[in-house]
Amino acid sequence: MEVQRKTFFASAQEAETAFYDARNRGDIEGMMAVWADEDDIVCILAGCQRASGYEAVREAWRRSFATAHADVRIGNALVIQGALQAIHSVQETVTVAGERQPRPLLAVTNVYARGPLGWHMVLHHASPLPAAHDVGDAPKILH
Repeated sequence: MEVQRKTFFASAQEAETAFYDARNRGDIEGMMAVWADEDDIVCILAGCQRASGYEAVREAWRRSFATAHADVRIGNALVIQGALQAIHSVQETVTVAGERQPRPLLAVTNVYARGPLGWHMVLHHASPLPAAHDVGDAPKILH
């Protein structure tokens, strides 16, 4: 399948903004315009299996968008920027209309690579953080 590049992102931050805009709209085409058009991309949504490759990543987002609409906000960003790669470590707050309990805060790593067609996502990995009261009890281990 030949994929047409829809958007040129001049910076990793521009790509990240487009990623979260598409996510909040539930826009699969906008979402996939952020991702690199390669088979060595990886997406791990919180609580889901790893999706590897363009078609598998697209399917993971299609399934995610088919469920209840979520509003996602990011904060506590740490950015490591190089000439050809950027790593954004953020925390996501996910709110779903109609849910009484807030969802757990997510620790997220987004990796972007710069190529001839600008900056595009190559990895998204989200994991729930422990509840705030559990953090103090957790051992201080660096992996």
